[in-house]
Amino acid sequence: MHARGPRPTLRERFRAFRIARVASPAFQRWAAGFPLTRRIAQRNTRALFDLCAGFTYSQVLFACVRLDLFHTLRPGPLPTAVLAERFRLAPERAERLLKAAASLDLIARLPDGRWALADLGAALIGNPSVAAMIEHHAMLYADLADPVALLRGEPGPTRLSGYWPYAMAAEPDAAEADAVAGYSRLMAASQALIAEDVLDAYSLASHACLMDVGGGEGAFVTAAAARHPGLRLMLFDLPAVAARAE
Repeated sequence: MHARGPRPTLRERFRAFRIARVASPAFQRWAAGFPLTRRIAQRNTRALFDLCAGFTYSQVLFACVRLDLFHTLRPGPLPTAVLAERFRLAPERAERLLKAAASLDLIARLPDGRWALADLGAALIGNPSVAAMIEHHAMLYADLADPVALLRGEPGPTRLSGYWPYAMAAEPDAAEADAVAGYSRLMAASQALIAEDVLDAYSLASHACLMDVGGGEGAFVTAAAARHPGLRLMLFDLPAVAARAE
């Protein structure tokens, strides 16, 4: 005799019925044409397309950051030819990137054909830490070239494991200055995203001393000192990182 599992609940049976319908091409066509379900079908189609195109979106953003497109456009709009020359790209390839960036609302094409910053591109200029994170993600994308092999542990050491050398080190406190420089700069930049929000949410005015454990290059304690000059500051991190903070 085969062991039988528990009988599916009413919710499980309904879910199985729903999944079977949604997975049916015939039902998908019907839902796309039926007035009451058309908007839901279109929304799901857009969401599925975004999932499929997500890697392309991230690579477009990475190319814009690497070429410094947003700072280039900050003084004012520029035509494709000028941007292509500055980026050392063929005009048709520059046009392709610019159109892709415009599709993500990072830049906008003006009626005269020039390119100008859009709100999202301008916001990136005001948040340099985001650009630093985008640069960092390039290593993650390289490690994810074959995600199945990565999950099975087949590719060997990843680029990110080399970037964060203490993660797998037998003696993390022995890391040298050159090994910690890259991620220390990144963490210092990323602190700008949260330090002011944390200090807005919680006042340190009644405290005499602040110890930042894992404080990196001291970005947070520096922000705290600017608000509370009388605060005693302490920072705890790997020796090579603490030396950078000092």
